[in-house]
Amino acid sequence: MSDAARGQLHTRVHDDVVGHAPPGTEAPDIRLKPLLLTGLFIVVFTAVTIGGLRYYYNRQGLGPLVQTARMFPAPRLQQSPAADLAAMLRDQRAKLDGYAWIDRANGIARMPIEEAMRRLAERGNAAYAAPLQPERTPALGSRGGASSRVLSPGAGPGAVSTPVSTGPGIGAR
Repeated sequence: MSDAARGQLHTRVHDDVVGHAPPGTEAPDIRLKPLLLTGLFIVVFTAVTIGGLRYYYNRQGLGPLVQTARMFPAPRLQQSPAADLAAMLRDQRAKLDGYAWIDRANGIARMPIEEAMRRLAERGNAAYAAPLQPERTPALGSRGGASSRVLSPGAGPGAVSTPVSTGPGIGAR
């Protein structure tokens, strides 16, 4: 090994590029007094803080973290579950077996299941066909049947008119 390399490894040559400190600048042991004083300060600070908080909350009486117990109402349980079940089943059976209006204005009524099944069986395959819907054709220039007014072609800005529908017999001659 060369003298330069041996000097860098041991005592007298300082290498700033690597960042090593010159030998002998740091004590080989830990000073115990500052370490113990720091630990003691942390313990005393924690104890004083906890004691101060306890004193504050005791002086306040009931603090924001402590509340009086609330009294909840007693649960409302069924007094006779068997009678309640029987009444519910009786009401459901009456709805399934009886006639009643659901919406009289629109002609919607409720009927017994057996009667509804009998009527469907009488109609056969026609009972399952889709109901006939009237065909609705949107007016010309109405943007697909929208209810808004449409600008007439050739009118100036701000002019609004409704589309004119041509009926049978009306048109160019």
